[in-house]
Amino acid sequence: METTIYLLILIAAFVGVVIWAFGRKRKARFEKDAEIPFEDKKP
Repeated sequence: METTIYLLILIAAFVGVVIWAFGRKRKARFEKDAEIPFEDKKP
């Protein structure tokens, strides 16, 4: 019974992270952050 509760909490946390990561509000920020390695920074 105890492990079932922990498993449900873990699944809920995973679903929460997935919803947060793929939320519409963050799409623009993540797309901008994805370009960081390709920026040409000159010292």
